[in-house]
Amino acid sequence: MPSSEQLKRMNDINELIQLIASIDRRTFYCKSKDRVASFKFKTKLFFIDDYTGKYVYPYELGYGQANGFSHGGNMWQLVNSFREFIITGRYGDLRVYKEIWAYSREGCEKIRQKAKKIGFIKTVDYPYSFREWRKAI
Repeated sequence: MPSSEQLKRMNDINELIQLIASIDRRTFYCKSKDRVASFKFKTKLFFIDDYTGKYVYPYELGYGQANGFSHGGNMWQLVNSFREFIITGRYGDLRVYKEIWAYSREGCEKIRQKAKKIGFIKTVDYPYSFREWRKAI
């Protein structure tokens, strides 16, 4: 049974996913099915994939992605970071430089502002481009 804090974090992450699904590339939105991905507690926490509609257990297995997950490795990492935040409340990882997400600077800023507001990340500052990111490390 999830705690009230876990339910709140899950609802906050679902709102963040709604935002991600509403701008630029609309990741986590399936146009043909008119469906947005989300998290839901059943016996455990599950990610409901926007394309397949399957309940995916969001746990990094160490080899490839889970059955029913229709996105790539970076999104699988993000979903697992969302899961960790929902369960533990620890800050997540939101890698949003444009070469991975292909989102506009404005879109990335909106996503990061929402993520900070719900406590998923510490700061809205980030290197927007891969070149900026490489200089920072």
